[in-house]
Amino acid sequence: MPPVITVAVLLLPVLSLLLFGLDQVEDRWVTRPSKPRTARVRRRRRVRPERR
Repeated sequence: MPPVITVAVLLLPVLSLLLFGLDQVEDRWVTRPSKPRTARVRRRRRVRPERR
């Protein structure tokens, strides 16, 4: 393999991780989420039927 191809193949995983990291940074810091991430869904309490 010529050296240029070897360097290109070795750089592909590094560049993909870099792009993934930049995308995550953009999602967290640049575009602020409208709702908090840890929002909990409130459940309604189950009401037992009355016994007769």
